[in-house]
Amino acid sequence: MSPHLLLFAKIGVSLVLLAYLLRTSDLSAVLLRVRQGDLLLLACAIALYTGMIALSTWRWRVLISAQGYEAPLRELSASYLVATFFNNFLPSNIGGDVIRVQDSSRLTGSKTASLAIVAIDRILGFGALYTLASLAFLVGGDAVRHLAGARIVLAGLGLLFLGLAYVYFREGTARAVMARSGLTRITWARDRFEVIQAAVHEYRRNLRAVLTAFAASLMLQTLFIGYYFAIARSLRIPLSPAACFLMVPLCTLVQSVPVSFNGWGIRESVFVLYFSQVGLGSDSALAFSLVGAGLVVLLSLSGALVWTSRSGPEATS
Repeated sequence: MSPHLLLFAKIGVSLVLLAYLLRTSDLSAVLLRVRQGDLLLLACAIALYTGMIALSTWRWRVLISAQGYEAPLRELSASYLVATFFNNFLPSNIGGDVIRVQDSSRLTGSKTASLAIVAIDRILGFGALYTLASLAFLVGGDAVRHLAGARIVLAGLGLLFLGLAYVYFREGTARAVMARSGLTRITWARDRFEVIQAAVHEYRRNLRAVLTAFAASLMLQTLFIGYYFAIARSLRIPLSPAACFLMVPLCTLVQSVPVSFNGWGIRESVFVLYFSQVGLGSDSALAFSLVGAGLVVLLSLSGALVWTSRSGPEATS
C-alpha cells in the first residue's frame, strides 16, 4: 500500500469512528459538560502536562549524557517541543522521534546512535506506562479488572518486556540473532548494528543512568495520568483514581497501533467502552477524551513557534 493511500485509510478510520460516536451520543450533554468545566482544575491539568514535558526532556538528557555526550538542556527542550508538535500534527505518532534523532545527531555525530538513544527513551516510557497499569490492575481489584482486554494486553506486553530485558541483560543475544538472520553479511546493516550495540553496551555499564531514566519515566507517566484525572475532575466526571490509572495507560498503548490518524477515533472508542464498564455514560467518555486530547494538541502548538523561529538551513534540514 502506498504511503498516500495508507494515510487516507487512517484518516478514514478516524472519521468513521468519530462520526459514529458523535451520532450515537448525546452531543448536548457533551457540550454541557465542557461548558461547565472547572477552569481551575483545567489549569491544574495544563500544569501537570507542562511538568511532564519538562521531565521528558530531562530524561532524554540523562540518556544522552550516559553515552558521554554534552546535552544542553535548552537545546533539548526546544527540540522536544518541536517533536511534540510533529507527533500531534503528522500522520504518525513517531514523527516527533525523527526530529529528535535529527537534532540530537548534531550532539552525537551519528543518527544511528541518536536513534538508539531515542528508542531506549521510548521503551522506558512504555515500560513505565505498563508498570503503572499493572499496579492499577493488581491494586484496583474487581472494580477495574473486568475492563475489556486488560488481561490480554498486560500479559502480552509482559512477555514483550521480558524479552527486551533478556536481550538487554544477556550480552551477545542480539548479535546471535543478527548472525542467524544473515544480516551481518550486509555492510550497511552490520555497521549500524555495531553502533547500536555500542550504545546498548554503554547503557549496560551505566545501569544507574538507565534506572534514573526509568524512575523519571514512572514520574512523568504518573503526571500524564494525573493530567487526565484532572480533566475528569474538571468536567465533573466521577472517575475513580484506580480506573484512571488503568484506563489511560491501556488506551495509550492501544492507540499507539497505527490504524488511525494519531489515535483519533480509536482513543475515543476505547474510552467509551471503558466508561460504560464502570457505569459512566458515553457523553462523559467523549468529553473526557476530546478535551484531554484536544488540549494536548493546543499545547503542542508551542512547538510550531519554536520550529518557525529556527533559522534558515536548520529549520529546513
